[in-house]
Amino acid sequence: MTNRTLYIVVCGAPLAARAGDGVKAARANGWDPHVIPTDAAMPWLADQDLGGAPVITGNRTPDQPKRTPPADAVVVVPMTFNTLNALANGNANTYPLTILSAALGARTPIVATPFAKHDLAGHPAWLASLAVLRYAGVTIVDPHDGSTRALEPVASGTGDDVTEVFQWEWIFHQL
Repeated sequence: MTNRTLYIVVCGAPLAARAGDGVKAARANGWDPHVIPTDAAMPWLADQDLGGAPVITGNRTPDQPKRTPPADAVVVVPMTFNTLNALANGNANTYPLTILSAALGARTPIVATPFAKHDLAGHPAWLASLAVLRYAGVTIVDPHDGSTRALEPVASGTGDDVTEVFQWEWIFHQL
C-alpha cells in the first residue's frame, strides 16, 4: 500500500522543535512526510532527527523536476503570525507560502496550529486572518489542548511549556 503524501510546513516558533516527532507520527499514521520549513524554522530543525524525511527549501529552477509528489494533505505546525496573515492575504513570496497558497486553492486539506503571543494575537489582522482561513476550509488546532473550537494565544515565556504538552495526534485526528 502506498502511503499518502503529507507536507509538513514548519515555521520559526518553539513548536518547531517537535518537527521530528511530527515526522514519526506521520509515518505511524500512514503518511509519507515531506518537511517544508520557512527560513526562520531552519535553526529549529538543525539538530533534529527527521528520520530521513526530505527537507525541501527554496524554489526549484525551471530546469529542475518537481521535488515532491502532490500532497494529499498539508499541516502547518507551528504557524506563525506572519505566515497566518500572509496565507490569508494570498501572499506566495516564499516557497512555503507558495505551497500553502496552492494547497488552499486546490482545496487540499490543511490543518494548522497557530503559535503566537498575546500581543501579536491582539492585532486586528489575527482574527480576520483566522476567519478567512477557516472560511476557506483550513482546520485550526489550538497548540494548548488540540481544540478546533477555540484558539488561545501563547502567553509570553510559556512557549516551551506549550511545546511540551502538544500532541501530534491532535493533528492526525483532524486528517
